[in-house]
Amino acid sequence: MARLKGILMTASKTWVSLGTIASPATGTLFSKILTQHNHKYILWYNGEQLFKPGDRIKVIYNRLFINDEPCDINILQIDKYSHTLWRVMNKMSSCPGHRDPESKTCDAPVKCIFKECPFGKMRVRAN
Repeated sequence: MARLKGILMTASKTWVSLGTIASPATGTLFSKILTQHNHKYILWYNGEQLFKPGDRIKVIYNRLFINDEPCDINILQIDKYSHTLWRVMNKMSSCPGHRDPESKTCDAPVKCIFKECPFGKMRVRAN
C-alpha cells in the first residue's frame, strides 16, 4: 500500500523515475519523479525497492505498482523538484550506489542501515 505520512492515497497517478539517491545513515531513498503532467517532484520514501531511471510508478486506489508489479513502501514526503536541493542531496549522500553504478562493491565510509543494498552492491568492510 502507498501511504503518505499515514494518509491513504486514493487518486490514480502515474510517475516516471528519473533517478534515485540513497541515504545510508537514515535508510531513506529519494527519487526524482516526473508526473503525467510533466511536473517534477522529489519523493522521499522508506522501503527496499529502488526506483531506477525509467521505472513507471503507478498509484491506483491506494496500491503502488512499479512497472506493473506491486510494491510496498512508506512515502515520507513529496517535495516540488529543485535542482539546487537535488544537487545538495546528491553531494551529501555518502552512498556510492548512484555515483558508481558499475561497481559491484560498496565502500561507503559511514554505517549503512539498509538490510540489503538498494543498488545491489556487496559491502566491503575494512579489517
